[in-house]
Formats: sequence, C-alpha cells, structure tokens
Amino acid sequence: MPNKSTKKGSKVFVCATAQDTDLIQSAYVALTWVQVGKVGNIGDFGSDSTMNSYNTLDEPVNQKQKGTANAGDPTIEVASVAADAGQVILRTFGDPLNQSNMAIKIERNDGGAGFTNTTFYSRGVVSGPLYPGGGSDDFDLERFTIGLNQLPIRVNPVAV
Repeated sequence: MPNKSTKKGSKVFVCATAQDTDLIQSAYVALTWVQVGKVGNIGDFGSDSTMNSYNTLDEPVNQKQKGTANAGDPTIEVASVAADAGQVILRTFGDPLNQSNMAIKIERNDGGAGFTNTTFYSRGVVSGPLYPGGGSDDFDLERFTIGLNQLPIRVNPVAV
C-alpha cells in the first residue's frame, strides 16, 4: 500500500447540519459533506490524555495513570474566499451565538492507486474566524479553531 509523507492533496470537509451527539463511522459516512476550499494548514488533533501521578510510601517510583483525553483543538487556516461553501459553513458555526457542534472530515492524500485515503471524522464547536494581519504580499487568511468534543475516528486505507 502506498504511503506518502506530505500533507499535499489532503482535504477538509464539513457538514452544514449540527451534530451534537457522538457518532459512529457509518453515521459520519452518511452525512452530506462540503469541501472547504483553499485550506493551507490543518492543526493538531487526536487523543492526548492527561497524565495523573501519585507518590505512594511503598513504591520507589511515582505511579502514573492516564486521565481524561483531549481530542484536540485543530486550527483550520484558509485563504479567504467569501463564497466558498465550506468556508461559509465554518463561519456559520463560528458565530459566537452558535453553540452547536459541526462535523468535520479530514482526508489525507495517502492511499495511492487502488486504495482509499486515510480519513478522520470528528465533531466540535467552532471558534472564528480570526483574521491574521500581514503585509502587502500576504494572502487574506481566516483561521477557525475546532474544539473537538469526540475523539477522532480514523479509517485506514483499504484496497478498492
């Protein structure tokens, strides 16, 4: 199975219908997805558990356990296009009065000929857009932070 080592060709999709409860893979697949255009950067996401520790009198080593997991707060950066349907959905969910969770799908470009791509599904609240400053040669950008409320579901490439 081919495996590329860059993010080039990866895609971000969003769903315009709020998803306020955890979903399973088949429910995510059944959603209507809209691609977000002109994505330049996808931030970190995944399971990042807190590490809890406790010193006991009978152990020579600090004892550790995993605590709750944080699914991440990826920032999606786009070159601003006012009429891009995916960016419009991000802006709608980013409105401070909108407390609903938006479903997101991130598809890597790593499958190669005869294989599907790695796909991640999750959902979360959206903050943004943030409009970064810059100089005369900089693109007009928008940044949206997705506060994930469900651990991402990873679907690995399979032969088609």
